[in-house]
Amino acid sequence: MSNTIANVPAHIAARIAARQQAGTKSAVASAIVTDGLNIPRISIRAGRYRLNEDGVETTVGVTLDTIIVGANPRVSKVFYGKAFDASASDVRPDCWSNDGLKPDASVQNPVHTGCADCPHNVLGSKVLPSGAKSKLCADQRHLAVVAAADPTKVYSLTVPVSGMKALREYFKELGNYGIGPEEAVTELGFDDQASYPKITFKQKGYVPEKAIARVDELVSSDAVKIATRVLAPSSATALAAPAAKAAIAAPAPAPAPAVDDAYEEEAAPAPVQAKAAPAKPTVAPVKASDELAAKIDSLFDE
Repeated sequence: MSNTIANVPAHIAARIAARQQAGTKSAVASAIVTDGLNIPRISIRAGRYRLNEDGVETTVGVTLDTIIVGANPRVSKVFYGKAFDASASDVRPDCWSNDGLKPDASVQNPVHTGCADCPHNVLGSKVLPSGAKSKLCADQRHLAVVAAADPTKVYSLTVPVSGMKALREYFKELGNYGIGPEEAVTELGFDDQASYPKITFKQKGYVPEKAIARVDELVSSDAVKIATRVLAPSSATALAAPAAKAAIAAPAPAPAPAVDDAYEEEAAPAPVQAKAAPAKPTVAPVKASDELAAKIDSLFDE
């Protein structure tokens, strides 16, 4: 094998150089060794927040301070044909929908042509051990977040159905005081009363003035649209390959979501319309810790 690699012919070497310059990989290899969506993401495997990027996983812990910079406006869907296996990693779902309307174009064998009348998307198609009715095709929400201490890189976070009610209530609570999620430092945690990783959301402070302009730029960026599955990577212009001329056009990776473990529980009730926001907050503002604020400020000092 070493002799083969050492004697790469010129035309193959040119293709390798072109892919490296464009930041792409072999389309054939990508279908096997990647999940089809090579973007930074946050995993909640085994009750720990883990940053995943380029195949490298960094364990953070049971909490993670973030700024939520984007959310898919629609409820997404995910279906696994096999029972959940805690020992398995990077298990691809059998069918999924990013817009909650139809299976993603990259799904090889869709369960149904549309989500509305799919038999797996019916409450009662699955019964939990507790006897509660659920669905074989689980609901989930795709968010885009940045680390509060370093708001420069966008990560994708998939919130399973078990955390969707908490997310809704958190957004409503912020909205009652006129606060946007992108203006708050959000502590991601886990419900210690649950037997599985159930995400919780807690306001820990506010985005410092020096960072707010950068956050506003991210909110409307392609990176956020990709992280929330609103935009396919191959359609993004902001993440296009460098302008340098390449001998061979880089193959576009097939879009597919990187879905985390989907834990299910009884479907959450429909959200209650939030009351009109009072003119002034009736609670004392939550301030970011001096240490966190200092870290954020230092990133934007001249």
